[in-house]
Amino acid sequence: MAKRRVIQFHPYDPTHPNVGGIGSVIHALIKFAPPDFDIYFVGVSVDIQRHPVGRWQQLELDGRSFHFLPVMEAPVGRREKIPRTLKFAYALWRHRKQIDLRGALLEFHRIEPSAIFWLASNHKVLFLHGHHGKDYYNPKSEVKWSRFPAIYFWLERHLIARIKQVYIVRADAVAHYQQHYPAMRDCIQFIPTWVDETVFRSLPATGRTQLKQQFAQEHQFDRGKKILLFVGRFVGQKDPLLLLQAYLEFKRHRDDTVLVMIGAGELESDMRRFIREQGLEADVRILAPRSHQRISEWMNAVDCLCLSSAFEGMPVVLVEALYCGVPVVSTDAGEAARLIPNESIGRLVREHAPLPFMQAIRQILSQPSDPWACQQQAAPYTAKTVLLGLHSRYRELLDSVDAEPPSAAVR
Repeated sequence: MAKRRVIQFHPYDPTHPNVGGIGSVIHALIKFAPPDFDIYFVGVSVDIQRHPVGRWQQLELDGRSFHFLPVMEAPVGRREKIPRTLKFAYALWRHRKQIDLRGALLEFHRIEPSAIFWLASNHKVLFLHGHHGKDYYNPKSEVKWSRFPAIYFWLERHLIARIKQVYIVRADAVAHYQQHYPAMRDCIQFIPTWVDETVFRSLPATGRTQLKQQFAQEHQFDRGKKILLFVGRFVGQKDPLLLLQAYLEFKRHRDDTVLVMIGAGELESDMRRFIREQGLEADVRILAPRSHQRISEWMNAVDCLCLSSAFEGMPVVLVEALYCGVPVVSTDAGEAARLIPNESIGRLVREHAPLPFMQAIRQILSQPSDPWACQQQAAPYTAKTVLLGLHSRYRELLDSVDAEPPSAAVR
């Protein structure tokens, strides 16, 4: 029996370490795809020497075989005047004849690239990773559509009619989209984000101590200090400068912590300038993106994960940290309240300002940690649990495709 074909589209390189939530979701969708699925990923290449643009390759991701076609180069750290998602859509159009659509389910994580396949009769699935009806009006948004939201929503209104299934990681966004697109009400559903439980796990106390000592030696800080961790893109949405401002306030009360920030993005130079001007060089470490395995190790070595986002969907990094047994401090963004229902596992900061964030960190570090309670809170959101229903829906859509396939490529 032929395998069910799923083609994923996103301006992302699954072979390169990434700290973005969408990247983590795509990584898991490839890794945990059932054996009866044949996965094709159409994305971008960070390293065109290893993964040339316009050439299909068969690769492995954590032991799972998949096919990869980069349609454009996307070097890390380059500022882009034209939104990457629009460049990606144009690149898809240029390489469309290399993409065999026959009998395939098409999966998108932004709606714009779906325009290239407007005429294709394939079933299409769209993931929305936030509440665009609110996010694009947020002054912290780095998405260039936030300058022209009316144009985006005009485009969305025309494209979403061709989508068969919409999954959204924010409950309030589900209600918003169901209201705006009543004809699609039954096709728009909430889906929680998930943790890869094969990588992220809570280690015993001895393992945590060993990792803390190892990282203290590697990055030259006192092994007796408590560690605060930030993992994410250095962009306005994640607001890492708010965390730095809160940490500066925190240092005025106690001097027994170090802040580790893992990520990359356009705000990194501003962050380094703030650290230098405020004399925080001895207490803050900025590290480049790491593999999921390395992030899991960091989470087992730290005392608290901090999320300072201005807006969110359902933050993957919170689920990962909790599953590793780490308490969290987060702004009240997106589905954070779903993940932090009580003070035994974290603090929810409702005012987006340095002082209340600092106070929340102080409270967490002053109470005994409860790794078991943290892990239990994240237990319903393991990849295998969440993706079970998703894969059933994919099979339903794929098995409903007519016997006569559509044309092999977009014309």
